[in-house]
Amino acid sequence: MRLWEPMSFRSFATSALALAAVVALSPAAPARPHPSPTPTATPTPPPEDPAVTIVARREFVAWQAGVVDKARYAAQTQAQLTDDKVLATSKALSVSGALVQTKWLGFATYENPPPPGVKSYVYEMLCSEANIYVRLTIGPDGKIDGIFFSDKPPQ
Repeated sequence: MRLWEPMSFRSFATSALALAAVVALSPAAPARPHPSPTPTATPTPPPEDPAVTIVARREFVAWQAGVVDKARYAAQTQAQLTDDKVLATSKALSVSGALVQTKWLGFATYENPPPPGVKSYVYEMLCSEANIYVRLTIGPDGKIDGIFFSDKPPQ
């Protein structure tokens, strides 16, 4: 007895037709969606205040040069602006190179809102060697209530 016998063309054709009918009558498998990342909206910052941007640029360059006008700062901030602090910050900022462009990122966010009239602005200072992020806080009297420099974007 042979385990395999050649199939006649007629029986092959009948088997092929039967298989095609089974496949055609089978419910189609649902199409699998192609995985694609969900697009995320890029938040647009609120309108920039050009006057504050001028202050941010001026203060950044002043800190880079180590020539900070303490009279522009609020009284409680002036006490923290020691000569050593200005010198150390100047050295750290000077390695970023010349300021090329200022990019407005928006208002700073806090877990606890600042007092009424106090606003914090966030900028990216694009320099020739590195980018520096600046958070500039201005009080209701127009004095600088705080300035913070970082090499990392705000969270």
